[in-house]
Formats: sequence, structure tokens, C-alpha cells
Amino acid sequence: MRHREPTCRNLISFAAVLAVVSMALSAGIGCAGGGGAAKNETAIHSYVQGVMAYQMGENDKAMASFKEAVAKKDDLVMARSMLGDLYRARSEYDSAREQYEVLTHVDPYDYFNHYRLGLSYQLLERLPDAAGSYLKALNLKPTDSQSNMSLGTVYFSLGRPQDAVQYAIKATELDPRSAAAFVNLGLILDAVRDYPRAAQAYRKSLDLDSSQPLVQLYLAENLLQQKLYGEARSVMAGLIRVQDTPLNRKRYGDAYAGEKAYSDAITQYQTALKMDPNYYPALNEIGATYIEDYKKGLELDDAKRKAALEAWQQSLAIKREQPRITALFQQYSKAPLFQP
Repeated sequence: MRHREPTCRNLISFAAVLAVVSMALSAGIGCAGGGGAAKNETAIHSYVQGVMAYQMGENDKAMASFKEAVAKKDDLVMARSMLGDLYRARSEYDSAREQYEVLTHVDPYDYFNHYRLGLSYQLLERLPDAAGSYLKALNLKPTDSQSNMSLGTVYFSLGRPQDAVQYAIKATELDPRSAAAFVNLGLILDAVRDYPRAAQAYRKSLDLDSSQPLVQLYLAENLLQQKLYGEARSVMAGLIRVQDTPLNRKRYGDAYAGEKAYSDAITQYQTALKMDPNYYPALNEIGATYIEDYKKGLELDDAKRKAALEAWQQSLAIKREQPRITALFQQYSKAPLFQP
């Protein structure tokens, strides 16, 4: 969603509202001592300056102002909130975590503070801590789709697949218009080998947002796992029209190979190699496809066996540590007893 540039009127109006807040805070603390009131007023002023800088797209200046604000008044919730978000946008996840940890203590009843802390923990790969924060968020707001979805991914990473599926499904029920929630569900169902339901989830995500090349690839790979080669080929044909890459060409070839259209499969693998001559997975599949065609012909066409060996030899020259390919190369290196 695109943000409109702030107008001067909006900025003045926003600053005016915050000025009222500042005066109210100062008045409330004034009876405790003039020094405390003055300090709080300067904290609010720094926060206002930070918001105005942020609205103008001056994020460095905004961060400096927010830091000043929380240094003067450490429980200034909105300043810490925006500072944490700015750190997270810069991928400074540990700094974001520090802000969100303070927020969850200062304002423990806002579910969103716990969600953002959980997200920071997850990005820092502190998964048990992330799960704990997401659960706190859901205790405050059980209907939050994002917390359900994120908790599902964490539980899966923690080796709790059934819990992962439960929360992933809940996320799609709470927000049935979220393409991301259905992708997440599909990935988890794929991982537990519930391929038919995973395919349904991917298709639903694409129905909601068709401009997702990666989800098209996930769906095609899922269909290949189910041996639904014609459907996989159809998905890949559409995908390479918008994103033609060596991997996508290889998957397109895999679909043809599954249908035993060996010549078409090899054409796709060779196209992948034209894009990247060192893309050894395509060489591996060229070898495998020649061998399948060789066996289909009752091993009468030894040229196909030799073509397979040549492809595998090239692959091993690019990446030597491939035990499976090495074993296949050794297995088929021996010439057949009877030559045609």
C-alpha cells in the first residue's frame, strides 16, 4: 500500500494534538516537581520531532529523536514502538528486540507488543522465546491471524508439526483473504506430507493473489510429489512465461520426464544449462532421463547410456561431492554384455 506524502496541514494538526498531550502530561507530573515535568515535556517534544521526521521520510533523524525521547522518559510507549519498528525495518533485530522487551513490560496488555517481540525473537532464531511471546499475544487476542500464523511456523521449526498445522489452519480461518496465511499452511502441510491439502492451500493463495511466482513453484513441486505430472507441467508452463530461470526450466523438465516425454524433458534441462552452464542439477537430470529412456528401450541403444555418463561426468566436474551421482556413474559405466 502506498503512503501519501504528508501535507503541512497534516503535520501541523498532528503536532498540535501532541502538544496538547504534552501539556496534559506536564500538568499531571507538575505537582511532583517542576524538574520532572520539564523533563517529560522535552521527551514529548523529541517524540514529536521524531514523528514529523518520519512522516517526511527522514528515518535517521527520526531514530535520533526517538532515542532522545526514550532516554529522557524510558516509558514513552509510542517512541519505543516506532523506534523498534525502525530497527526492524533495517534488519537490526536485536536492537528491535530491546525496544519491544521494554514495551511488553511498560504496556503488557497490548497484544501487538508481544507479537512484535515474538517476531524479533523468531528472526533472531530464538524460537522457544518466540513461541512464548506469540502465545502471550494470543492470550490477549486469540483472533489475531498473524500471531496464529507465526506461531505455526515456530512450532514446526521446533518439531511440533501437529501444533503447527493447528495454528496455521486457524490463521486461514481468521483471515480467509490472506494469501500469506494460505502459503504458510501449504508449506507446513507439504512438510508433513499432506500433499493434497497443501495443493489446495497453494491454489487458494494464488486465487487471492495470482502474482506469486514462488507459490506457483511450490504448487508445481507439490504436484510432482503427487505424480500429477500433467498438472505440474501446466503450472510450470505458466510460470516460465513470467519467471524463466534455470530452476524453473528444470522443474518443467521434471514434469515432462514424469510423463515419459524424455526428449521434451532433455530440451528443458538443456535450456536451463544455456542460462547457467554450471547448473549441475540439470546435468544430473539429463543423465537420469537418458537412463530411463535407455531402460525403456530394453538397453538396446547404448548411445543413451553413454550420453547419461557424459552428463554425470560434467556434473561431477562441477561438484565432486555427489555420492548418489557417483554411484550411478559407477553403476552404468560398465558396458552391457551384448551390444546391438
